[in-house]
Amino acid sequence: MTVTRMSIDLKRVVDESYPLVIGRDLEDELGQILAGPELAARRVAIITDSNVARLKAGAIRQMLRNSGRGAEIFVFSAGEENKTRATKEQLEDAMIAAGFNRDSVIVAVGGGVVTDLAGFIAATFTRGIPYVSYSTTLVGAADAAIGGKTAVDTPAATNLIGAFHQPRAVLIDIATWASLDAPKICDGMAETVKHACIADADFFARLEDAFVNRGMGPEEFVRDADLAEYTARRNAQIKQDFVQSDVHEGNRRMGLNLGHTIGRALEAALNYRWAHGECVAVGLNLQARLGVGFGYISAADQLRLERLLAAIGLPTQIPDGVSVQAIMAAMKHDKKAAGGQIRFVFQDGIGALRLFAQGSYSRAVSAAQIEAFLSEQLG
Repeated sequence: MTVTRMSIDLKRVVDESYPLVIGRDLEDELGQILAGPELAARRVAIITDSNVARLKAGAIRQMLRNSGRGAEIFVFSAGEENKTRATKEQLEDAMIAAGFNRDSVIVAVGGGVVTDLAGFIAATFTRGIPYVSYSTTLVGAADAAIGGKTAVDTPAATNLIGAFHQPRAVLIDIATWASLDAPKICDGMAETVKHACIADADFFARLEDAFVNRGMGPEEFVRDADLAEYTARRNAQIKQDFVQSDVHEGNRRMGLNLGHTIGRALEAALNYRWAHGECVAVGLNLQARLGVGFGYISAADQLRLERLLAAIGLPTQIPDGVSVQAIMAAMKHDKKAAGGQIRFVFQDGIGALRLFAQGSYSRAVSAAQIEAFLSEQLG
């Protein structure tokens, strides 16, 4: 038999740039984006959760109706535990039943759970449709809204099934932060502290002054217009820098996962009983403690980080009742793991990331070493 070989040449250059808008009460801004030439003729599917449906999604639908544009709202139960393949399937079936097709655009209204899930639906619905993220939480603005990483969780690990699918626009509505309770604000502050740790010592010092020196509480923080707007801008700028330099997380963008190797594993081990930010806070503190042993950060800087997290109201220790084995099992599914090795990102002091051999932003740590370290923390 003759063997035939051919080359399927699919080289292409794609511009996936999109606008990012930060402000208050951005419904009209959203209307203008949806009226743009590529989106104006598309049916609008608003995907949101049960908390945000009554807070913001209804107002957005009314704004669209006032402009002569129809929109339907699709709601799922709030909470990380519902960011699953089953929820994705239910929303997709509801959209199909409502007649949505390739002529659609999704508007994700909510926090990180909503934008992760709705973005993943957009990536796969009829093989891909556009979406716009309208972020209503601090954690969503700091973490999930920018960058095009979409996913759902599995029992093995968080965000294990997903796709890179860039939004057509991101809007961060700071006005909605005033509706958040203290735990939800703290949830977002963990990702905010992470950004300061990896890229901006001055940002860290400003947070330290507010929460440690002045004793500011989370709800007081979101009422401080200057500090809240500065935080939103600085979070976005740092995330923008990392995403633009490494779109598909080949190396540098992994720096955004500081604290997440332990944090995400803890989240899965707890079966999502703790918020994402609470688990990341523990992960941040523990990577710093591990980093002290490696000489990447001083004991004094690690203590500064621990004090800031505690002053905000975030946990810094693994809670009682969680086994090292459960954390290790989840950690082995971490997306940074390669060749059976668990890889960690470490901060270099405060405000920078540690670089390793060949310019890598992560390094392998043996499972035995991690297990021994975690056992010490529980002890």
